[in-house]
This record gives sequence, C-alpha cells and structure tokens, in this order.
Amino acid sequence: MSGKAERYFSGAPRDPSRPLPGEVSPGRRQLFVNLVAAVILVGVGLVIGIMLSPDSPKTLEARVRQLTAAVEARDLKINELQRAAKLQPVATPTLGGKLKPDDRKRHEAMAKKYADTLRAVKAQSAAELVEWFVGRWDELLDNPLQDDRVGRRAALLAQLVTGMSHDLHPDDFVPWQAEFLFNHKWLGELHFDQDGDGLPRKRAGMNPKDGFATTSVCQIAMAMNQATLDAEVLVTPEMECDKPENKMSVFLQGDTLDDALNEFIRACKRERFVVVEKNKQGVRLILVGKKINP
Repeated sequence: MSGKAERYFSGAPRDPSRPLPGEVSPGRRQLFVNLVAAVILVGVGLVIGIMLSPDSPKTLEARVRQLTAAVEARDLKINELQRAAKLQPVATPTLGGKLKPDDRKRHEAMAKKYADTLRAVKAQSAAELVEWFVGRWDELLDNPLQDDRVGRRAALLAQLVTGMSHDLHPDDFVPWQAEFLFNHKWLGELHFDQDGDGLPRKRAGMNPKDGFATTSVCQIAMAMNQATLDAEVLVTPEMECDKPENKMSVFLQGDTLDDALNEFIRACKRERFVVVEKNKQGVRLILVGKKINP
C-alpha cells in the first residue's frame, strides 16, 4: 500500500451540468455572452445608423435645390452647344446697310417682348432662339442678296421652325407657327412688304414662279409664307426639316400664288408627304406632315 493518501467520497456522482456553489451555470454563461454580443451589435448599429442617417428635411431640400440648379445649368449649356453647332451664321452685319433704324428698333423691341413672354412660361431655350432668329433676320435685310426670299431667308425660317419643334410641346408647335408667322404684323418681309418688291401679297396676285432643286420641304414652305398674305403653310412637329429624305424638287408654276400653292401641294403628295388643307376666314391653311412609308 502506497504512502499516498487516498480520499473517498460517498454518495451519488455529481451532475456536471449543475454548477458548484458560487459557480455560474453554462446556460447562464451563454446567455450573458449573447446579451453582451447583442449590446455590442446594437451599439455598432447605432453608430452606423447615425453615420448613414438621412439629413434633416431642410438640408435635403437645400441639396435638392442645388442639384436641380446644377442639372438645369448643364442642360442649358448642352442646348446652347447643340444650337451653336446646328445654327450656322447666315450673314455678316454691315455698317450703313439697307435696314432703316426705325425698322431695326421695332424688330428688336418686338423680339425682346416676344422672348420675355416665352421666358415667363419657362421656355428659356425658345426665347433665346427667337432672339437669335430676329438678329439674323435683320442682318439679312441689312445686307440683301438676290433671291433671299427663297434662299437665305427661307432657310433661316426653316432653322427657326426646326429649333422650335424641339423647344416647344408638340401640342403647342403648330399654333405657335400660325401665331408667329401670321398673327403679329411686325417683322418686315415676313408680315409685310418692306423692301418694295411687292411681296408678300394676296393669293390672287401674280405668281413669281419659284423653282427649287433638292430643297427641304420646310424651306419651300417658308418661301411660300413670305410670298402670300392670306395663306399659311405650316409643318407638323415630327417633320425633321434637316433630314435628307425631306427634300424635294419643284417648280411652282401657274399665273397666281394660289396656283403656286396648288402645285406645292401636288408635289408634296407625289413625294408621299401628308398634306391637310382647309380654308378659315379667307385664309388658306396648309399643314405638311412627315412622309408615309411606301
């Protein structure tokens, strides 16, 4: 028998799942660990939430205003660059030209009034287009060349119409054409004869017998608008005036301007353009639309 003392315990063996006096049970220990972990996660969540929480309504409104202003400024700049690329100068101003000072002042005053009206309804781009157009129109009248009515001036009017088709709501585009081209008699050589060549005049008057070779249908229409006082040749908003497929050749024959309009309509229909016509209070209204696919 060894000298090592042995100690014996009596009674049933101890259940290891039950803690000794003063000892924390494994279940409680795990519960404590879970609670601590939960508290830590909640704290971290609060910190992250504070870091990522949305700003106050006033701060958000200020940011929205800043972003909106930035987007509007960007869009305006894009429009200016696009227009600068598309709208090429059509003339160079000359000193001592043929446009009378009173006529120039009237044009400038009316252009400003017209542009101010457009700006009042938030049509900034359209307002700038009108001002650009009137300035170029004055340059052409101040430095005229032969056949400007069917050439440079008609092309300039077609540029105006093309630009406005992008700037205005489609429902407003055709009424705008009628209003700008005919209802306000303030722009020389469009609304009345300023240079003494007898145009524009009534449809019953003599036909100048204009001819066009591979020319935009919009430009031909704008040439007719400068020739007649009691007719309106308008285009629909989807008419893309600068597209090659919208060009045609025509000789506007006949004795009167009414005959010339008839020939214009026949030519448009031959080229498969949609044409709608009616007569309103003695004014012949002609609306030209996009081609119908064959």
